[in-house]
Amino acid sequence: MAVTNHIEKSFVVGEFINKEWQSAGLLKPSSVKPVISTIEQNLILKKLGGLSSEDLISLNEGIKELLDLI
Repeated sequence: MAVTNHIEKSFVVGEFINKEWQSAGLLKPSSVKPVISTIEQNLILKKLGGLSSEDLISLNEGIKELLDLI
């Protein structure tokens, strides 16, 4: 899913604010947008960070919300 530092006042289904953005290795407060895409692993240059347990739960809930719309 897409991560951005453009945090909107209103959210769409599947979007959430990354509460622990600093520990995730991000430079600014960020939100995760409901845009699912894939990329080949050999195109990944480096890992910038990771989500906390709390943010992983939010991610899972966001994905479930998106799938419920299908």
